[in-house]
Amino acid sequence: MLRTLTPLAALALVGCAAEPGNNEGYALPGLQDSGFSEGDTGTSAEPEPEPVFQPAAGTWLVVESELTLDQCGLTDLVDRGTPGTTLELRLGGDNFSMEFSGGETVNCTAEETLDFLCDPSSSIDSTAKDNNLNADIPVLIETIGLFEDASNMWMESTVDIDCDGSDCALIELLLGTQFPCQMAMASDLVLQ
Repeated sequence: MLRTLTPLAALALVGCAAEPGNNEGYALPGLQDSGFSEGDTGTSAEPEPEPVFQPAAGTWLVVESELTLDQCGLTDLVDRGTPGTTLELRLGGDNFSMEFSGGETVNCTAEETLDFLCDPSSSIDSTAKDNNLNADIPVLIETIGLFEDASNMWMESTVDIDCDGSDCALIELLLGTQFPCQMAMASDLVLQ
């Protein structure tokens, strides 16, 4: 409920005012120093942006893995995530690269959510050439993952395999598979 001052109370307040220019020692009851200095607008400085997460550089070891998809039956073609294999993680600006034990290197981008996505890599499997067969077996590998923290990661590599050439039927017979097909390996890694 708002109170209004009677003319007599208002006159009493005016009589209590200090001399002009001399406000030392006078403060209204219930008011505290606000902490504002002269020229302060009351706005605080912008908070510092949080640093972008970066994983730890170094050697990472696969400690556990699971074949999550196998349409091909060619588990030896998924050598990225089998237990005991390693990769070298190198930092580069906001991104990083992973070099797998077979010598293949992929460039990856880490998100603020700790997820990461790597550039797809493609190669031609040598099985046809090793057996003097007329075919190419293109292999496309895509890798995604998630850092639990700077020294623990989960990674999944998806492998798409196809065949192009007149001897593809022979290769399917030789390998016991059918093209195109897809495989996926999920792995847990730790920093060494």
